Amino acid sequence: ACLPLTVADHATRHGMTPAALRAAVRRGAGCSPKDYLLGIRLGRAKELLAATELPVAAVARRVGYDDPAYFSRLFTRRVGMPPVRFRAQQGRTVPGGWSDQVPDPADPPIIEWPHAT
Repeated sequence: ACLPLTVADHATRHGMTPAALRAAVRRGAGCSPKDYLLGIRLGRAKELLAATELPVAAVARRVGYDDPAYFSRLFTRRVGMPPVRFRAQQGRTVPGGWSDQVPDPADPPIIEWPHAT
């Protein structure tokens, strides 16, 4: 999903016509292939921004966008804030919320990252 391929290219890679791919994605995900791929790419970008110190341009390239300015505009439009601000916000949040109690060592908290499907 993070390769810079067109919908037609993705269809060919899966042995399908573009129309068949569109129909299959619409049935399974309820959206167009383009929106489906965008959701996967932005989810991966969020993970990279939150968990790494990679520059935004490197994150953009890793999720399939050669133009970091385009990626930043797209990210901002879809997520509601620029990638740099998203990263700063993630650095301030505590997974699972805040607590002033020390967890039981026999039952430590577990952090689960949401995964794109």
